[in-house]
Amino acid sequence: MDRQHRHDLKHDRFVDEVGALSGKARENQRLLLTIAGALVLIALITYGIFFYRGNQERKGQELLATAITTIDSPLIPATGTAPPEAKYKTDAERTAAAEKQFKDVQAQYGGTDASDVAGIYLARISAAKGDVAGAQKMLQEFIDDHPDHMLVGPARYSLYQLRIENGQAQQVALELDTEFKKAEPVLPGDSLLSLMAHAWEVQGDQAKARETYRRIITEFPDSPYVLEAQRRAGTGA
Repeated sequence: MDRQHRHDLKHDRFVDEVGALSGKARENQRLLLTIAGALVLIALITYGIFFYRGNQERKGQELLATAITTIDSPLIPATGTAPPEAKYKTDAERTAAAEKQFKDVQAQYGGTDASDVAGIYLARISAAKGDVAGAQKMLQEFIDDHPDHMLVGPARYSLYQLRIENGQAQQVALELDTEFKKAEPVLPGDSLLSLMAHAWEVQGDQAKARETYRRIITEFPDSPYVLEAQRRAGTGA
């Protein structure tokens, strides 16, 4: 094999290797462009979802605020000048309007915090209308589905209250006593004692009720329940 032939072979091999590398580079470039395009698409989708959810939450909160304003609004008095925010003559009329608004929040903005809060208000309305079973079901579902929600505490408190006032006072009193002894109870200690005292009252055991109210006064002197506990325990202010 002469020198020129060997040179031609090396040249051809060089050209082939460069061509192969160029082809791989083009393939990698296409792959990188594909990946980049996919990342951009994912980012756009993620932003779209985030924007949609944020927009849904904002609108849900606005409607929720309207519903809360409705249910807390003063009634039009039979005589005298009505305050500007008064729109309803009776509690039933006001409750019906608020109930519709809360249901609208859930129907239109399901999955948002606004919808969750609306559910608690609807449970309260159901209880007031005598649908205790329905109210308990809604509160329990909220607690089960949102164990870390900022409103799970009030929901638990309301559920305990409903159970106490509807035939489960003895069972609830035992549950509350067990819960109070835990290192990390589901409610603050003064809230548990307040519910426990109420449970004893419903059962007609005034001695245990007063004893429990006194525990609030002595063990939780800064509790918001203290004034009521003093009144019910007969200790005065």
